[in-house]
Amino acid sequence: MKNIIPALLSIIIGFAISSFVLNTYLSDTLKNDKPKTATKKDKEKVTETQKGTPTKKKKPAVVNTTKAVTVNLDEIQESFNNWNTYTQQNIDLTSTFNPLDAKGAKMDKGIFLTLLRTGAYIPVKSEKGGKTQYQLSTIKEVSDEKIKETIINKATIAHKYFKMEGKKLPRYDFVDLKSKSHNKADTKGKIVVLKCWSISSKVSVEEFPQLNALVDKYKDDNIEFISLAVDEKEELIKFLKTKHLKYVTVPNQKKYISRKLKVKQYPAHLIVDSRGVIIKMVNNIGTLTSELKRILGK
Repeated sequence: MKNIIPALLSIIIGFAISSFVLNTYLSDTLKNDKPKTATKKDKEKVTETQKGTPTKKKKPAVVNTTKAVTVNLDEIQESFNNWNTYTQQNIDLTSTFNPLDAKGAKMDKGIFLTLLRTGAYIPVKSEKGGKTQYQLSTIKEVSDEKIKETIINKATIAHKYFKMEGKKLPRYDFVDLKSKSHNKADTKGKIVVLKCWSISSKVSVEEFPQLNALVDKYKDDNIEFISLAVDEKEELIKFLKTKHLKYVTVPNQKKYISRKLKVKQYPAHLIVDSRGVIIKMVNNIGTLTSELKRILGK
C-alpha cells in the first residue's frame, strides 16, 4: 500500500504536466496558423512582388509619315448625308493631290478620275509628307445610289477641268462693263485669274468677300482678276451696285464659258500663266486660294 500511493501521485503529476505542455503547444500552433492582418509594409511588399522588376521604357516607334484622316468607311457610306458631310470637309477632286490606287500605289490623275466615274469607287483622304492624297476604295454594294451618282458627277466635272489644264486659254477678246478690252495682247506677261459665274448662282455671289480679299492680297503682283458672267450688261451693273466685286466683270459670256471652257456648273475658277496656258481649273474659292498660294508661294 505504501508503494502504491507514491506511484499514483507520480502518474497524476505526469499527466498534469503532459496536459499543460500539450495545451501550450496547441495554443501556440493555432496562434501561428491564424491569418494575420496585413500591415501597410506587407501590402507594399506584395504590390512590389506583383509588379515584378520594373522594365525600362521603350523608345517611341518611328511615326509613319502617312497620316490618315479619321474615317470609318462603313459609317460614311451608311447614308448620303454621312457621305456628303465627309466629302464637303475632305474631298475636292479639282484640287492638287496625289492620286493612289486601291493598293496605295501612285497613279495618273486622269486614270484616277476615270475610275471614279465608273461609280465603283469612293475617294478617301490621307496625308503624307504634308501633301494631300486621295486613295480609291471600293464602294459598298449596299451604299445609297445617290452616293454613287454624286461621285460620278463630281469626277466627271473634275476630269473635264483636268483635261483643260496645260492647254492654251481659248482665244478671247473680253470687253468689261466699263468698255475696257482684255485680250491676249492686253494680258501678255500677266497671270490671269478668271471666275465664271451667274447672278442666279448663290454660291458664286457668296464668294465675293473672299475674292475681294484675294485681289487685295495680290494687288502688287502682276495678276489680272476677271469675272466672266452669263448675265446681260444692264442686269450686272444694277446687281453689282448692291454686291461689290473687285474683279473686272465681262457680261454675256455664256457661250464662251460653256463651249470654250467646258464649264457647266458655277462657280468655276481658272488660273492662267503669263504664257496664256491654263495651269489650274477649280470649282470653289477655298481651292482657288490654296492653289494661288501654292503657285505663287504666298
